[in-house]
Amino acid sequence: MKPDLYRIPTLALLSVLVAVFGALWLEGHTQPLRVEDTGEAPTARRRLLLWLLGWTFVVLRLALQVSGWAAPGLGQATAQACMELAPLLFLGSLAPQYLSRKPPILYVVAFGLPIIVYCAVIGFDPHPGAWGRAIIGLCTLTAIAVAARWSLYRYLLPKWLSLLIVALVGGAAGGFTLRQHYEIVGALAHSGMLLMSALLFLAAFRRWTAGLLFTVGGLLLWSIPALIEPFVPEFVISSPYARALNLIKVITAVGMIVLVLEEEIASNQAAQQRDRRARRELERYAGLPLAASPLDEEAHQYDAVCAVVAEASRFSQVAVFMRTIDGSFRLCGRSGMSGALEGALDALARRTSEENLQEAARRNYFTPVVGNLTLLDLTPLLAPGDELGQMNFRRAHGLAVTTRGGQLQGAILLAGLRNPEQPLATEDVLPLELLVARLGAGREHNGLLRRVMQSERLAGLGQLAGGVAHELNNPLQAVTGFAQLLAEGDSHAVQEHAGVILSEARRMKQIIESLMRFRHAESARRAVVSVGLLLRDIEKLLHHDLEKARIRLELTIPSQVARVKADGEQIRQVFLQVMRNAMASLAEAPEGVERRLLVEVANIPRAVEIMFSDSGPGFAEPGRAFDPFFTTRNPGEGVGLGLSICYAIVREHGGEISAVNLHPRGAAVVIELPAFTGEPAVTEEMSESEERAPGEV
Repeated sequence: MKPDLYRIPTLALLSVLVAVFGALWLEGHTQPLRVEDTGEAPTARRRLLLWLLGWTFVVLRLALQVSGWAAPGLGQATAQACMELAPLLFLGSLAPQYLSRKPPILYVVAFGLPIIVYCAVIGFDPHPGAWGRAIIGLCTLTAIAVAARWSLYRYLLPKWLSLLIVALVGGAAGGFTLRQHYEIVGALAHSGMLLMSALLFLAAFRRWTAGLLFTVGGLLLWSIPALIEPFVPEFVISSPYARALNLIKVITAVGMIVLVLEEEIASNQAAQQRDRRARRELERYAGLPLAASPLDEEAHQYDAVCAVVAEASRFSQVAVFMRTIDGSFRLCGRSGMSGALEGALDALARRTSEENLQEAARRNYFTPVVGNLTLLDLTPLLAPGDELGQMNFRRAHGLAVTTRGGQLQGAILLAGLRNPEQPLATEDVLPLELLVARLGAGREHNGLLRRVMQSERLAGLGQLAGGVAHELNNPLQAVTGFAQLLAEGDSHAVQEHAGVILSEARRMKQIIESLMRFRHAESARRAVVSVGLLLRDIEKLLHHDLEKARIRLELTIPSQVARVKADGEQIRQVFLQVMRNAMASLAEAPEGVERRLLVEVANIPRAVEIMFSDSGPGFAEPGRAFDPFFTTRNPGEGVGLGLSICYAIVREHGGEISAVNLHPRGAAVVIELPAFTGEPAVTEEMSESEERAPGEV
């Protein structure tokens, strides 16, 4: 066979491009195609390998033609097989379905084997005998049957389109086989695979770019001369026009390389977008106030968490299940779900135990997806006639909420995946995993905090019980002692002893009443009160005692003070108790030290601040000023419950109270009460005869 030297430039260019394909394949940094995920699509690196092998066969065929080795026999059989294998590999790179799973046989293999046998037969003998014609006919029928079966597997193209192409090309190939036009049959197979490959490229990439246009256009133009070559005279094929068509192969190869680079750029951009979305998602989750919650979670407690997850993640339906104190599970939050679905999921959670979940996991009903995300098959957990089954809600993604020790605390159920054609990536799951870790750590922390609080409460009760026993012991001894004297004494001492008994009994009653008040501040009827008027009333009440103790009282009350909604009598008692404590402290001040009690009122954001400061010796331990029975007074002067009751009343009103020492001497008690926002601040310079609303001070 005469060498085709005019193909040398094409051979040289394609050889260089094959080297480029090899370099890209060795780099292996490309990402999978963003096409429908059937679980059988090859990775981009495997796809690129098929393209590399396909172009290698094209170069090999051109080399055989240029060298003149494509004569009948091994050379022609090899050249013919290379011509068919190149488009077959392009086709297989985008349609990798299996004809059989046991054993695994790809359609590409099942379709390619009869074609290779066909090429081998006509390559060694262009005019075969009876046996050769029988083998060729069998190969043609087998290839048509496999192609028809392959077309029924819907992947990227509609079934009707694939079957139409197979019917047209296969019918023509069968007719030419019967007429023994074997070269035309090979050209038809070659053109049909190139046409199908062009359509698959369009369906797979679905965008109009330079790489796709070059690739699809090149494949379509490449199929034309291969189809018309057997029908035209030799001089037409060898004309400059026909020779120029060889450059179409170069254009197609360049288009595929550009397509690979475009995919790389698109993948990088998609990765950057996923990273940005993951960062935004993390920021949204970081802003969630995961407050302390009891073990027995209330319904809707995690609704805010679910709403943020449904908005920020790739899942539009979110449900949170948490374990309760009795070991069962409850639906504690949901978003994006109908009421019927919520009820069915809650019923499923209530009858599901940890043992049921472990059994389902052992039976492989839970499939790992990415990271800790698992695809859950809920079928074994459904009851007969379950509403979830009727709603066809049988599969969902899930993340377990566990403690650091691995104890299961609950789970987040995720459904309604957005953009399901895009497989879940690490960037999609990592923010959810961090949120779940926060939930697990928060519950573990809350459990520990509850145990600590319980211990502190028990310790406080023990301290309180010890104080009560100590305070009641002395009056009880007095009562029993004087009662015994009454039983043994004469009538002259009866009145005196009875008076002591009555006094001590009243003291015990006062202690018990104080304890009951400390346990829970009374919830009397509350009204809008004026702090300034309360302080002026107390000033008049204590005027005589202040003068007697030579204490100078200074009231600093601004003209406009926000009112508070409170029990006026309770707040009056708090102010009075704090001022009496300050007066008692000033009584201990040494001679020559100014005895001054300063009361300052100020408006602060959303509250009214009242500060009582004195020039006395200060608190011995400011941190324990509000502890029950903690007092520095002499025995008999107080039981140490005054400031404790003040603390309980202020906190009952939603306020804060604190005690500090001043420098170089003195102490201060600061009270903050929530401002009433229902009406504006009032002027304090009102007359004392101003009419007040019922219950208002």
